[in-house]
Amino acid sequence: MDSANITVKVFRFDPSVDKQPRYENYKVPFQTGMSAMDALDYIYQNLDSTLAYYDHAGCALGICGRCTGRINGNPGLLCQTIIAGDVTIEPLSTADVLKDLVVKARQ
Repeated sequence: MDSANITVKVFRFDPSVDKQPRYENYKVPFQTGMSAMDALDYIYQNLDSTLAYYDHAGCALGICGRCTGRINGNPGLLCQTIIAGDVTIEPLSTADVLKDLVVKARQ
């Protein structure tokens, strides 16, 4: 399945300007072993730099948990969850969304 495109459906919502959340579909070149974070990185770097999500130099280690979200409805770390085809990526909870996949930290 390498070099084929997959559809990545991403939750989008900016409470400061949007009345309702929406989903946006992106075509992303699939690579065996790619994570949900790899797909988001591709979208941000090549298709839509307005996408907001947690990403940092230490990501992919699965340590901090900042990139927790829902991948095809299942909770997981975006940096650790390997995808195998079309995927839907959402925040873990839509109640505290600051923008797109970024949520307010619970205290």
